[in-house]
Formats: sequence, C-alpha cells, structure tokens
Amino acid sequence: MSINPLSPPDRRQNLPLRDLFDQAYVMVEPFFDPNAGWGGHSLEHLAFRVLRENFPQLSSEDVHAIVVAAHRLYIEKNPHTSGHLKRPSELKSSVPY
Repeated sequence: MSINPLSPPDRRQNLPLRDLFDQAYVMVEPFFDPNAGWGGHSLEHLAFRVLRENFPQLSSEDVHAIVVAAHRLYIEKNPHTSGHLKRPSELKSSVPY
C-alpha cells in the first residue's frame, strides 16, 4: 500500500475508540436520518444514550468524540439530506447521558 503524500496525516490516536467506531456508527446513524425524527426534530441526542448503554466502559468524552465523528460522517455521506442537522462543531459536550 502506498501513502499519498498529499493526503492529510491521520489524526486519530485513540486506537481502542477507533476500533469501536464502525460498530457504534451503525447504532447511531438512524438518529441522524431526517425521516426518523420526532415532530420535525432530529433524534441525534439519543445517540449519546445508545452509546452509553452499549459501551459503558467509555468516558463521556469518548462518547462525545464518537457522536461528533459519526455526525460528521453522516453529513459527508448524505449531503443532500443532512441540512436539518447541526454542524458537528455545534454539538455540545455537556449533554447529560
């Protein structure tokens, strides 16, 4: 495998968290879907709760990091159906879960 010198360096350094991401993304992706909302509002706040329940070993900061990364990935994968979502930088880290 060759490394593209123009690609940005990989900034992810928490390998255990990185290993959980794919599994976690599958769990939280439906909460970003505009068709899965309630009264016109997205359910993204429930992503925090689902992750806390399924990965009790994670700290609040780790849960927040996964939700922000999943949120960002959902927006990248669904640019035409993600206008209802806050931008990842707007997600609060002080969400009670």
